[in-house]
Amino acid sequence: MGRDLSSAHPGVPISHTVGGDIPIDQERFVSEQRKSSEGDARYEFRVWGEHPKALKKLESMASGESLEEIEDCYLLIDDPDLNAKVRKSAIKVKQLLSVERGFERWSTEWHRDADSAPTPLDEVFEDLDLARGQRKKRFDLDKAVEEMDDDLDARAVFVTKRRRHFVVGSIRAEVTQMSIRGRKAPLHTFAIEGQDLDALDALRRELGFKRRHNQATHVKLEKEAS
Repeated sequence: MGRDLSSAHPGVPISHTVGGDIPIDQERFVSEQRKSSEGDARYEFRVWGEHPKALKKLESMASGESLEEIEDCYLLIDDPDLNAKVRKSAIKVKQLLSVERGFERWSTEWHRDADSAPTPLDEVFEDLDLARGQRKKRFDLDKAVEEMDDDLDARAVFVTKRRRHFVVGSIRAEVTQMSIRGRKAPLHTFAIEGQDLDALDALRRELGFKRRHNQATHVKLEKEAS
């Protein structure tokens, strides 16, 4: 049975970030929007499953920790180099730039209009009428997804993440329990990310993940939600 992260650290506030009706932390959203250039690209290494020994090691090394709950709507498309999700009536797209030492290097860009979004996400943006969602305080993303054109080359998958964030030097780490809507058993994932490849490689060895397979979230969801 998956560990209940909500009770792991009583008293730690949980922030809610939802693609639909629940408002997100606007300041954090604006900050994320700015991370759009290749210069801000980050390396990421993600493994799946529960890793209690690695978690214990991470807890002993971390200088900071926070807990949050997020509901995301992933948009699964045929291009594995694009990782897309809907958040706050915008489409967040991570693009794979390179793979080095087993780490994937991703850039991030926010699209608040159909014209800037890559194909087929431009059509998805229009079909979901996300521009309308930006104009209205309350936007029913669930209903928009239900009415999505079946002919679009994209599939929407809702997930709820209960995530612990850690800071180890310049590196950010996360341990997440992820529930896919309509699927009973949750997934568990452990990830490290940053811009210093040498520091990341050292932490990966320290956590015992050197021989583990790196798999991005949207690739995992494509298999699990099919």
